Amino acid sequence: MKITVLIILFSLGTIFLFLKEDDQVDTIEKIETKKQVEVKMFKKSKFSKQIKLRGFSEASRTVILKAQVDGKISTKQFDKGNFYKAGTQLLLIDPEDKVAKVKEMEALLNQRKKEYEVAESLFKKGFRSEVKLSQSLTNFENALALYEKSQVALNNTKVSMPFDSTIEDSYVELGDYLKKGDSIAKVVDLDPIFVSSTANEKEISNIRINQNARVKIGDIFFDGMINYISKTSDPNTRSFKIQVEVQNNDYKILSGLTSEIQILGPATEAYFIPSSLVTLNNAGKIGVKIIFDDKVKFIPIQIISDTGKGYWINSKELNKNEFIDIIIQGQDFTVEGEQVDVIKND
Repeated sequence: MKITVLIILFSLGTIFLFLKEDDQVDTIEKIETKKQVEVKMFKKSKFSKQIKLRGFSEASRTVILKAQVDGKISTKQFDKGNFYKAGTQLLLIDPEDKVAKVKEMEALLNQRKKEYEVAESLFKKGFRSEVKLSQSLTNFENALALYEKSQVALNNTKVSMPFDSTIEDSYVELGDYLKKGDSIAKVVDLDPIFVSSTANEKEISNIRINQNARVKIGDIFFDGMINYISKTSDPNTRSFKIQVEVQNNDYKILSGLTSEIQILGPATEAYFIPSSLVTLNNAGKIGVKIIFDDKVKFIPIQIISDTGKGYWINSKELNKNEFIDIIIQGQDFTVEGEQVDVIKND
């Protein structure tokens, strides 16, 4: 009987010791499996999202010079592709008949002037009626108008450059006979030059007249200013036309080049973080993991810009804080609510 009792007591003691040892192992395992994460502090700062629009360059002015009188071209003083200052004479239409017309009208004007002077003198002396005086005045004014018209026709035989520009194309040759309205040359003004594009409904709300803009053509950047925004959208695309004016003193920018317009939008507060810190929760939402009361917390975020070197982000929960601690190492091996050991990264 005593032997049986001893065996039972020994067995119970062995089981107790085994259970106690097992509890110690579990405690050790729990201590050993507590994860470490590394966090870094990020500061909120001002950020302006860049609006990028694709467009093309175009001449600020394009004019077709046309003949204003009939006649044969007696002198041609321009070549296609050359630049000319405003006022430079480009072409002369034979003025011989125009000169004769001016002389004819000048003689008629002198005659009508003398007739009017005589009628006025006789009217003052009472030998001429007011009706006759009025008729003489009308004849004089008609002759003056005809003389001035002949002078204009003579002046129009000289075709000059209307503004500093380049001859883009020529439609005539020396000796050609022109009729009034015939095209002579196409001139283009490249300084300033315009860069045109379209903006959608969301983008147009952040664009205004006289706003600074940058234009990228090839690998070169140019500073410009928005000088036009259409008041109505395209009925098919619902987009608005905008135009940027760029100084082109050296005429390096040609018309028709593919361009990119860069405009800074309104400033907002955001955090700049490496793209590797962004993760997904079980619901498929994007966000970052922070430390709150030594526990992991998932915060949903909105990516407002991808610079290629990182993301500008904001969040309703994060924007309340000037600084935030985001997990930069170990975030992929933790779950929300898990208690972790934190290592600060300075």
